[in-house]
Amino acid sequence: HGSPPAISALLQYAMDPDELHRWVMEEWLKHYDPDYLEKDVIQKLHMKEPLLRPLMNDMEIKATGMLKSCGATGPPGTVKSQKPLTEFQPFNLTAVKPRLIPEPEHSIEKDLVANPVPSYINRTNLAKIEEARARQTEEEKAKIAAKYSSTDEFIFETAKRRDHAAIREELKQEAEKKLMAECTFQPKPNKRIMPRDDAIVRQTVSSVLREDARLRQKMAKDSELLKQFEAELHDASGFYEWQDKMRTKDDLDEQARVKERLIQTQLARDSAIEAQDAAARLKSIQAEHQKKELQVQIDRKEREQEADLEEKQKLVDQTCEEREKARIAEQEVLIVKHENAEQRRREKEAELARKKREDELEMERRKDLILQIRALERAPRESAKVFDRAEVAGHGLLEEMSWAELKERLKVMQAQHERMVFEKRERQLAKKVEKEEMLTEKIQLLAKVREQARDQMIENRDLLRKQKLQEEVKKDRQREDVVIEVAARLESKKKEKKDQERRLRKELQEIATKQQFQMNSLEALEGHKNADQIAGLNREVRRRQTKTLQEQRAIDHVQARERAQRKKNAERDHKEYAEMQEFVDRRTERAREVNRAFKNDLADSIRHARDLQRSHENRQIELGGHSANAYMKKISSLPALPSDDFTCKFSSSLLS
Repeated sequence: HGSPPAISALLQYAMDPDELHRWVMEEWLKHYDPDYLEKDVIQKLHMKEPLLRPLMNDMEIKATGMLKSCGATGPPGTVKSQKPLTEFQPFNLTAVKPRLIPEPEHSIEKDLVANPVPSYINRTNLAKIEEARARQTEEEKAKIAAKYSSTDEFIFETAKRRDHAAIREELKQEAEKKLMAECTFQPKPNKRIMPRDDAIVRQTVSSVLREDARLRQKMAKDSELLKQFEAELHDASGFYEWQDKMRTKDDLDEQARVKERLIQTQLARDSAIEAQDAAARLKSIQAEHQKKELQVQIDRKEREQEADLEEKQKLVDQTCEEREKARIAEQEVLIVKHENAEQRRREKEAELARKKREDELEMERRKDLILQIRALERAPRESAKVFDRAEVAGHGLLEEMSWAELKERLKVMQAQHERMVFEKRERQLAKKVEKEEMLTEKIQLLAKVREQARDQMIENRDLLRKQKLQEEVKKDRQREDVVIEVAARLESKKKEKKDQERRLRKELQEIATKQQFQMNSLEALEGHKNADQIAGLNREVRRRQTKTLQEQRAIDHVQARERAQRKKNAERDHKEYAEMQEFVDRRTERAREVNRAFKNDLADSIRHARDLQRSHENRQIELGGHSANAYMKKISSLPALPSDDFTCKFSSSLLS
């Protein structure tokens, strides 16, 4: 989390109030309240300095090897010498004298004169140089060609060989040309003819059943309507006619509403543009009027700020005096809290020690119990009987059978199961044939229904196309009406805006005239206003003093109630602790009694197990003939240990 030097420097910086006020207090005051920083941050940090002092000393020792704050040495292994540290100083050597450089005998001329351009530079250029190089190259090539003739060239035997790869490629191209010469047929592409008949779609069982279910639902609804018509002698055709009429009316209303909305939208757009221009003109008129009022308000605000500053300075002096009293009271409360914490710490340590003793006793009891259980588990058990296939187990269950009978019963059940499987297969085949016949009937019925639906869909499509054309013609007519009406309304709006601006200019001119007459009596009004402010300040001081006294009385009353409540809580805690001690003593006593009874029962059971073990061993010796063994004769000759002595010794060992 950090090196010891860094942590030590951070802790020393946090515990130094001068450093905090110098570097971070100014930035904190921009975001937090001064009382919060003084009481809740800096003061609490300094209150916790005794708790952080061991950590600071430890970090300082790890970082520097000593304690600079109190002069103490660090842990074992760190030694602080009492001798002063050696101060390093440079040697007192003779300074080197600077070397004197002699002045030159002749002065250096600083004027630089350029030499004239050589005359041979302008005799040639780059083009002439390139031509000379090209001519020289051609002459060199001619000399080389004349030096080596074609008769001097070597003729190798490998040059007379045939180029098999090139010959193979030529033969391949000739064969392809002969093959493609026969392909002279170039068919003309025919137009794609769309099939007039419907495509045949393969249907699955699930799709057939799903479509049949939808058809049956529709048929059930139609039959319900017919039954309702037979019973009530009327159907819902009248309602449907009324419903169509109302829907047509709603469509007409909606079209009228849309037309009105279009008019309003266009009107709002144009009116918004006009309103923006009018607002700009209105703001320019009002700005001139407000400049004069703003200057008057600025002067009045400066006088109010001066009076407010004086009041705040008085309040700051009063707050500083009250802050010192609050710090003294906090120190007293902190001392009381430390005393209470120390007392509670001692009580917790005593309680932990008592709990540790009880846990140790409980662990000893559990260890003894585990040892006794392991002794019981080591006792021998009787061996299992020999298995007989024709013999019944004899567990007392209903219809018990031997292994042989169970095998015969299994053969009978297997034959019965095979017969049931054969019958079930026959039934499933019959159901499958019946299901196929039913699906064939449903497919035929669905084909007829689908043909009728297709004809009806074609008729509905033609009707919808005609209705769509009529609606488009109607919308074009409505759009023309909207444009004419919007133009008429905009003209009326512009006239209203011009009248409004004319009235506003007239009102502002009248207001400016009235203000000129009122400025003459401004000094008298200012005097009355200052007197009212002084009276208000006096009333505010009296009200604040009364409020402070009431708050102090309420705080004193609350503190008294808190002291009484703390005293009552302490008495109640003491009483509860005494009751808890008494309850724990009673529970411990009952546990000891139960433990003694358990130990007595355990001793009796151990004695009984030992007697059983001894009788079992004697019976085995009599049956097996081990009495001839010398060791067994020696054991049998020893006197038997009484059971009472064994019980007493075992109980005393458990209690110890």
